Amino acid sequence: MKGPASANPLVIKFGGTSVGGGAAFGRAASIAAEAARERPVAVVVSAMSGVTNLLLGHAAGVVDRDGVVAGELRGALAERHLRAVREVVAPERRAEVERRVLALLDELVETIERPAESVKARRAGIAVFGERLSAEVLAGAIARAGVPAEVVAADPIATDRRFDEAEVDVDETERRCSRYIAPVLGGGGVAVVPGFVGRAPDGSPTTLGRGGSDLSATVIGRALGSSEVWIMSDVNGVLDADPRLVPDAMLMPRLSYHEAHTFAGLGAKVLHHKTMEPAAEARMTVRVRNTFAPETPGTRISADFADGDGVRCVALRRKVPMEIPCANGRRSETAMVVCIGSPSERDLKLGLRLLRKAKIRFLHAGFASAGLVFVVNGERGEDALRLLHGSLVTADAGVEEVA
Repeated sequence: MKGPASANPLVIKFGGTSVGGGAAFGRAASIAAEAARERPVAVVVSAMSGVTNLLLGHAAGVVDRDGVVAGELRGALAERHLRAVREVVAPERRAEVERRVLALLDELVETIERPAESVKARRAGIAVFGERLSAEVLAGAIARAGVPAEVVAADPIATDRRFDEAEVDVDETERRCSRYIAPVLGGGGVAVVPGFVGRAPDGSPTTLGRGGSDLSATVIGRALGSSEVWIMSDVNGVLDADPRLVPDAMLMPRLSYHEAHTFAGLGAKVLHHKTMEPAAEARMTVRVRNTFAPETPGTRISADFADGDGVRCVALRRKVPMEIPCANGRRSETAMVVCIGSPSERDLKLGLRLLRKAKIRFLHAGFASAGLVFVVNGERGEDALRLLHGSLVTADAGVEEVA
């Protein structure tokens, strides 16, 4: 039986691919409903995959004096979201959810046609509708899964007026979460919160930056006093390298906050680079799991773990601002492979020996705050990444069980 809202609520974030269509919404709703039968649950949801790009593309420079393009955008979004509603919302609730979706789309058209104080304010005002639409569909799907759910329309995350990459006001966010989220949890329902979205002091919508739904989840978790946040996506967890560049990249069962923060900051797509800051401050456990394979343990990021021994994972940063003179007089771009964890002098020497043997020219190698770095010719960056991954990364045999 689920306890009261004070019984340490769980925050679950679903990314865009996790709510990419009707079947995906249904799967996400089942995960949320099952968790909510055991404890209070707040869900943070992203826009359906591709919708934010569509909205931002529209905000970037469309002049639409006759309302034609705005109407086309409204039609495309209506078709996609209403199809999902028909697939996953119970018949007795469907008309109400459809009404809410259409009302949001009418508001979107009004926002597009209304003058904005700046380009960034316009982008934020338009971009937030993707998450708002997803939240309505997911709340309806959770209700069908047998647990009451309510969209938290009053954005609980308070920010400054930066509009994009806005800074969170921690104290005001805690007050807003107590006011708008806690009563839903206390009433036995799942609180569904549009991710990525903030609210400036004057009430204007802001955004936390691309991928900011991850950050939304840990910000809300900190405000609610949660001990655990789940980041649900379409991968089994955090891999020790970009699988698009390193086909044999492996799942890491555990990470420290520092390792996860550094890896995300270097471009690991599975986490927003600021996600770990609220988690580390509140000592929350963050689990990165697969919506499409919820039985897999995923990756656990926790205060229980210090940086692991040796190299845990590797990342590639392209176009490093350092150039290599070439024989023809031109200059070549460089790339940097960063080895994250607790690398040693032995790792440095082995890495240099491997690069020399592979005839990969390096311009610099040494230790930095991010880890052990090797700066190489940009054309050989991916080769260096795969070479160092295969030889330096320490296997982690730890296994974490799903809560």
